[in-house]
Amino acid sequence: MSEQNITQPAIESLLVLTARTTLVRSVSRTPLGDRAIVDVVSGTFEGPLLSGFVLPTGGDWLIRTAGGSRINVRLLLETSDGVSILFQYSGKACQIEGKPRIEVAGSFDAPEGHYDWLNNVQAFGLGVPIPEGVRYHFYRFS
Repeated sequence: MSEQNITQPAIESLLVLTARTTLVRSVSRTPLGDRAIVDVVSGTFEGPLLSGFVLPTGGDWLIRTAGGSRINVRLLLETSDGVSILFQYSGKACQIEGKPRIEVAGSFDAPEGHYDWLNNVQAFGLGVPIPEGVRYHFYRFS
């Protein structure tokens, strides 16, 4: 494939995801940094092609260092019509000019049917902490 075959992608909104979280446990001073396990207790997601709830079965296993945090999240989504979809994403959180910034990329595991198009999506998103947890705006290339 030559660079002449690469087209400029468009970016489109995929969904906005809001998750309520709670800290489960911290493990300090490991060789890789401070660890924290954060449970997702509830949430919602809304986008042009899907919406529903974040089920209370997922969480974030993160590593905190002096420069920021590394995020490793697994969530179980349930669409408004009752379909379960696994959503996994990872990335980093840091402070830029005194403001929190969370950058992530992830993928979906959806069953055959109405939402199987998600299996070909590489999602990327920006997040911000909110009082009850975190809110992400996820996008995809079209």
